[in-house]
Amino acid sequence: MKKTFDIMFNSDTSSDSLGFKMTKKEAKNYIKTWNGSNHLYFEDYKGGSVCAVCNETEETFYETQVK
Repeated sequence: MKKTFDIMFNSDTSSDSLGFKMTKKEAKNYIKTWNGSNHLYFEDYKGGSVCAVCNETEETFYETQVK
């Protein structure tokens, strides 16, 4: 089974996901590329966290603070 990854944003009060089906590499690159910008939810979750989560297992693969 091929695993796909979504981008999820979390704060103390809410969470949102983007509904993506990316590879591990694409998901990590997406976060690194857009973190610190006002792209999509990055602006809303400054100070919270953003992570790449496996759609099939719900395992968090990569997590970092939103800049």
